Amino acid sequence: MNGVDGITIDAITRAAPEHADDFAEFYATNRDAVYRAVLLSTRHPQRAEDAVQEAFTRAYDRWDQVAGLDRPRAWVTRVALNVSTSWWRRLRRERADPPDRLGAPDERPMDRELVRLVWELPLRQRQVVALRVLADLSTADTAQTLGIAEGTVKALLHRALRRLHATLEAGEDR
Repeated sequence: MNGVDGITIDAITRAAPEHADDFAEFYATNRDAVYRAVLLSTRHPQRAEDAVQEAFTRAYDRWDQVAGLDRPRAWVTRVALNVSTSWWRRLRRERADPPDRLGAPDERPMDRELVRLVWELPLRQRQVVALRVLADLSTADTAQTLGIAEGTVKALLHRALRRLHATLEAGEDR
């Protein structure tokens, strides 16, 4: 099973074989969804990749506790977002344009125009769209992941979708 930057899950899990199978399955199942959510939030592919790897490393280090959580993917996503935010605060710069590709090479590519429009949303709206739509988290999980109320998640998603719809509709009228 391949990881990122030449790192394999096998290499990561060799240190504690009693966790290897469970963690490898968790990683394989959730890595892409977490990456897409963080990427849309950060708008910086390398920072998102690094944050996701750091989050999964932290999850592996605490696998007994993380595996016992009701929503371990939400925990990993929150950690990745926190790591990315910490780095962003240090770097104070964001990528202006979306990457050419979102997700794994063998996945069907996302519509580039839609990615660009989501990319232009305010940070919290991007985060909510990424978590609710791409990571397929529930409203409760999204709220917990972002540390906000469920009503706020609903309002942000509503505003984001309304803005995306209006922009797409205006483009069709041209």
